[in-house]
Amino acid sequence: MLLEAALPMVRLVVQEPVLCPAILLSDLVVREKGTEKLSLINSFGQLRLPRFPFPTPPFFITVWLTHLRGRVPKLDIATRVEEPQSGHVLASASGQIQFPADAQPFEEQTVLDLPIPMPPFLVPQPAVYWIVILVNNEKVGQRPLPILPVHAEESASR
Repeated sequence: MLLEAALPMVRLVVQEPVLCPAILLSDLVVREKGTEKLSLINSFGQLRLPRFPFPTPPFFITVWLTHLRGRVPKLDIATRVEEPQSGHVLASASGQIQFPADAQPFEEQTVLDLPIPMPPFLVPQPAVYWIVILVNNEKVGQRPLPILPVHAEESASR
């Protein structure tokens, strides 16, 4: 008991993990100069392909990241499209964001919006695949991506 009283109080500050409150899909993303606003062109929640296997068109995965705190020198970001049963990665895109040493520290409520281009990849069969987001090699978010066949009546009308 005396030893405990003699030791200084040590407070551990637990850093909550980075959160990913949104994963948005679109054909194109435009960032407006000056305001930094994003325009997501042709946003979607699923892909429809004429046959399988078939390559996807290129598209963007825009992620929102929050809960970054303090000075962050860099972020390693990776997006993956995974087959749900096997975990096989059909495609991935990654990059590193470096922040200047004199950048202002992040506040907890700051939200970074990061458009990540996803190159075309071959889809072997219709399924609900998963988009997985990793930050500094930790999974921070995921969402389903149904990839389905085009309905016969849709392809006949085009």
